[in-house]
Amino acid sequence: MRLTRSEVERHNNKASCWVAIHGSVYDVTDFVDLHPGGPNVILRCAGKDATDDFDSVHDKEILAQSLTPSALRGRIEPDMLAKSNDVNIITPSNRDASLPPPLTNLLNLHDFEQVAQQHLPPNAWAYYTSGSDDEISKRQNSKAFQKVSLRPRILRSIPAVDTTTTILGKPVSLPIYMSAVGIAKLAHPDGERALAAAAGKEGLIQVLANGSSIPIESVMDARVSPEQPIFQQLYVNRDIQKSEDMVRRAELAGASAIWITVDSPVVGKREMDERLNLQVQAREDPSRKGQGVAKTMASTISPFIDWDILSWLRQLTKLPLVIKGIQCVEDAVQAYHCGVQGIVLSNHGGRSQDTAQPPLLTLLEIRRYAPFLIGSKMQIFIDGGIRRGTDILKAVALGATAVGLGRPMLYSLAAGYGEQGVRRAIEILRQEVESNMVFLGVTNLRDLGPHLLNTARLERDVVGMSNHIDILLYGLGAIGSFYAFILNRCDRVRLTVVARSNYDAAKERGIFIDSANHGQHRFRPHHVVKSPDKISGEFDYVVCAHKAIDQEAVASRLQPAVSEKTTIVIIQNGVGNEEPFRKLFPLSSIITCVTWVGATQTAPGTIKHTKSEDMQIGLFPNAALGKSLEQSRLRAFASLLEEGKTKFQVLEDMQRQRWEKVVWNAAWNPLTALTLLDTQSWLHSSAHSASLTRRLMREVIDVGRKCGVGLEYGLVDELMDKVNSMPGIGSSMQTDYKNSRPMEIDVILGFPAKKAKELGLETPILDTIHALVRAVDVRVRASL
Repeated sequence: MRLTRSEVERHNNKASCWVAIHGSVYDVTDFVDLHPGGPNVILRCAGKDATDDFDSVHDKEILAQSLTPSALRGRIEPDMLAKSNDVNIITPSNRDASLPPPLTNLLNLHDFEQVAQQHLPPNAWAYYTSGSDDEISKRQNSKAFQKVSLRPRILRSIPAVDTTTTILGKPVSLPIYMSAVGIAKLAHPDGERALAAAAGKEGLIQVLANGSSIPIESVMDARVSPEQPIFQQLYVNRDIQKSEDMVRRAELAGASAIWITVDSPVVGKREMDERLNLQVQAREDPSRKGQGVAKTMASTISPFIDWDILSWLRQLTKLPLVIKGIQCVEDAVQAYHCGVQGIVLSNHGGRSQDTAQPPLLTLLEIRRYAPFLIGSKMQIFIDGGIRRGTDILKAVALGATAVGLGRPMLYSLAAGYGEQGVRRAIEILRQEVESNMVFLGVTNLRDLGPHLLNTARLERDVVGMSNHIDILLYGLGAIGSFYAFILNRCDRVRLTVVARSNYDAAKERGIFIDSANHGQHRFRPHHVVKSPDKISGEFDYVVCAHKAIDQEAVASRLQPAVSEKTTIVIIQNGVGNEEPFRKLFPLSSIITCVTWVGATQTAPGTIKHTKSEDMQIGLFPNAALGKSLEQSRLRAFASLLEEGKTKFQVLEDMQRQRWEKVVWNAAWNPLTALTLLDTQSWLHSSAHSASLTRRLMREVIDVGRKCGVGLEYGLVDELMDKVNSMPGIGSSMQTDYKNSRPMEIDVILGFPAKKAKELGLETPILDTIHALVRAVDVRVRASL
């Protein structure tokens, strides 16, 4: 149907909005508010020919994807309609009168930027180059690299260098990738297709922007081979269904990874971009509020997401996940705990929050405070301010896998250069990387390291982390893993664990806990070591959650981790546990704990936790220390438990709690181990079993009372009532015996039996049970 000029022009408002694109007239009234760039972008084209505006940022294919067939109202002859006010007009103020120079004349990335400034349309230049506020972060990103000096090595005989590496398992020819850059068609009509072609021919990877001006399917068609990887950027949309659709579409198109961008929950104040758009909108409608291209494009981004978005994303796709926008070491560690495959240290090129620290400084933070992340399975990428081959080598030497370049890729597209311009920019960087590797005396990227850098000037800017609490947890069994989980929930805690039988699982996959109270979580401690011999440095807390076997030897092995400022926390069964530590560390505070936690390790690094969860904590008083100091240390540890959301009570008389627990353990641990029966089966095994159990408990109470602990005989009835209210259960000692492991005898039976003899008490049942279990333990140890 042929339309007249008047028929189209009267549909020039939000209530009825028609636009002409390449001679076809569309009714976009229902789409105005759905437009990802906001309604004003369309409304200023209402009743006009929007072809030039449309072509500058979109591919024709987007029409069929965004509008229904019924939106087409008819055809109109070209040039019949007035064109929308064109912000893309190139004026003498932003274009040199001459043609752009030949690519061979461009010698570095700064040259490309100068040419782009002269030839890009004003709105494109403003959108690409603008930073937020005073653009301090944008400038500091580059200056950070300038503060790091190289330390060249001589006489190394380097006939050739190897610049290859892998990004998320995909081989690349340089430690470079193309960062996600939106609306590349503003720089060149081929836009993202030209970037894809250049990336393929140069052996690099492109991260396709969430706001790509060309659909992913078309970009994939521009690749040089079906094996060429392309990653998809994701901004989480306010309408989560749209984000889900994007991920599924990317998977279907063949994307190799999802890069979720989180450093711009709101759009920074990019004044150059906004100022230009204000001028344009003032010409059209002085009443409209101006906002730049960036704010227009980002109006649909959700600012309401948190770390749980990663769980949602992981349920949606099995593709590798990368978080872009890490700006401090704490978030880098959190990302590691979440199990992502990579992080990008980025402040969004200085386009989000001005004065945010440079990404290279964040990399130094990681090296200082979370060195275990360097070389881990989570790859570290960095972008922002990288313009030279030396910048790339500095980042890799400090632990980055690769660096991202965004603006330079857009600048090299401009002035009509397209794909060839991008390839020339990459060629320049390749030459710079290769020559500077020779200067440094290295043949491949693996040879790079901090020994080749002088970072002293930048190190001065690294934030102090004195508020961190360093905790060493020794013993990663079921109970130790449970409290590792509790302590690791505290942002201030840097947790190192000593794992033995489950070392490989904890190191590779972290620890998985399935808790009836806390839900399912997988977490990764700050550091996992196999032996105390691998410990370096002293800790604020040393938490002993191992089985109380050979306590004196354990205390001695932990000596390098303990200083006078260290508080020792004992989470164990039995009594007398504290004495070897007090003897070896007379100036340390000791917090003693009794736990009632139902946890089992069903497989290495996998913990099943029931609803049973309680703990009593208190001081094992040290007369050599002031009471106020000890109380402050107790309160500090209690605050960590509170932050970890576990149930506990702080008590004055912890020795009574320990003895009450040992009365329980002295009965059920040895009796279930010797008989290999559960508690109920033992009690019903004969007419004498219950009375023998009661006599054993009473004898242990006698020892405790003689030691000055205020135990009551009524405790026997309480504990018998408790066990009778439960189904039949085994014990840790029984489990150890079944698995041919040494048993916790000394602190459960040995200490009470020893004290009975010292105090002249007759304890025939205790002595007999102790002797029998000791004999079994000797047999177990002999078989090891």
